[in-house]
Amino acid sequence: MPCMVGTMESQFLKMQAQIKGAKKCLDIGTFTGMSAIALAEGMPADGKVVTLESSEKIAVVAQQIFDASSVKSKIDLKVGQAAETMKEMIKNGEKFDLIFIDADKENYIEYYELSLQLLESNGIILADNSLCALLYDQDKDVRSTKLHEFNQHVKNDKRTEQVVLTVREGITLIRPVQ
Repeated sequence: MPCMVGTMESQFLKMQAQIKGAKKCLDIGTFTGMSAIALAEGMPADGKVVTLESSEKIAVVAQQIFDASSVKSKIDLKVGQAAETMKEMIKNGEKFDLIFIDADKENYIEYYELSLQLLESNGIILADNSLCALLYDQDKDVRSTKLHEFNQHVKNDKRTEQVVLTVREGITLIRPVQ
């Protein structure tokens, strides 16, 4: 499927977790669980990936996949609206070394803003599908408009530095200005 994490992107995520030395990752948008597994594979034994999924039906399937994986002890699946879960995490003072945004495109700006509050000072955000705006029908698909708005929002954000990578449908690598 387009705009879904595949093998190449999984390897990229795994390597980003390894390079970053990530101990705690947030995966916004579980779906098949491939990104959560990839991040967990790139982390040390005591690492933890928190993955957020809004659909209970999808979460059941993802949990089965996690349970069959070699990294199941590193993955914590939370079911509910991502923004609400993230707001609760902020209240609890949680922080993440790496945050991967790959959920409903209509809410990318909100997830980005919440992610900045959850991110460790030297952490990174990876936003998936940032070039998908070019794949959708730009006149009729709200996702195209929302992804374009997200890209402009990040590009104009003076709090961060960013680069768009041409891995699959685009991944924007974002880090706070030091």
